[in-house]
Amino acid sequence: MDKEGFKFDLVTQRFIKERWNTPVGQKVRQEIIEGIKDSVELRAILDDYVLEHPENIEPYGHPIYPKSEMTEGAFWVLTQDDLRGIHIYNEDLSSSPCLEKKSLSYCSFFNCNLSNSNLEMSDLSYARIDKCNLNSACLAMSGGFNVRLVNSDLTNANLFQSYFGECDFSGSNFERVYFENAQLNNNKVNYLTKFDVNLRDKDGKRNMPEDQKPDILRSIRQSYENAELWVNMDSFLFKEKLIQRQSILWPRFKKNKSKNNLLEWLFSLISGVFSGYSTKPSRVILVAFALTLFFAALYLLFGTPNHDGLSAEAVLESLYFSFTTFATLGYGDISYDPSHPYLRLLSTIEAWLGAITLSSFVVVLSRKVFR
Repeated sequence: MDKEGFKFDLVTQRFIKERWNTPVGQKVRQEIIEGIKDSVELRAILDDYVLEHPENIEPYGHPIYPKSEMTEGAFWVLTQDDLRGIHIYNEDLSSSPCLEKKSLSYCSFFNCNLSNSNLEMSDLSYARIDKCNLNSACLAMSGGFNVRLVNSDLTNANLFQSYFGECDFSGSNFERVYFENAQLNNNKVNYLTKFDVNLRDKDGKRNMPEDQKPDILRSIRQSYENAELWVNMDSFLFKEKLIQRQSILWPRFKKNKSKNNLLEWLFSLISGVFSGYSTKPSRVILVAFALTLFFAALYLLFGTPNHDGLSAEAVLESLYFSFTTFATLGYGDISYDPSHPYLRLLSTIEAWLGAITLSSFVVVLSRKVFR
């Protein structure tokens, strides 16, 4: 999408906003508000004010507001759907179908109830929507650039095929929003912004494809990362990688059983189990503890350096030997003699795994601490 195609110069911006403050504009604005509440066709209200001008060639593509017609006190619109720059405050516009396919760029909605309303295929570029209720609203194929969608409630909203680029979502609630085919690029969030880690699967008869979820989760994760909200970022990173492994890497391997596809899936599986994709240091500790107990059981099964059988002394020695070996402490007080070459090799393997595990723990913990 071409961002510049949705951005007007300052003179045009001033006109499309101030035209609603003229006597005629205020009258039309009130008619628009009443029309939204009564679910009437807004195009009929604006029909008498459409400007026919030679420069107005493609109003739905890249609209041209002729400078010569921007006289003080004038009110006119480019099309019957041109609501750019309108400002509506403290109004109940819930359950209205009238905002579908409307040009709402540079508009302002403040403290309005738009729950269950239909804003499908509406252009919201450079709009300001603040403290509004958009619960269960339909914004399918809507959105735009630089939208300030702040401090608003969008729970259960439908954002099917919507696009929001370089927008401000500070303080808004996007829980249980339907994101199929949506694009969220480089948006701003803060600690009050809420998204679901578990994305909504259904909206009516539509089903969210599993292989789309990693891209949506990545976009949200990057927004939290840019805001340096690391706890939120880690939650979305873990979920993104988990679904990527289950819904993309595994089906890819089943379709094409190549070595590279298998290794990619295995690496993702090991990384997830071992460290939660570098987001969970506690998992590294649990894995280290489990490995230590596993090797201790092997030493106990095949005989510790000084004991055979399952005596209490043998159990304690197997644990002591395994923990010191895994931690690469190397006290040297007990070890297998040359008559047990395979157990000596086993203890060496444990030390090698211990060195890798402990260094991985330092890396994962440092990642979280030093941010």
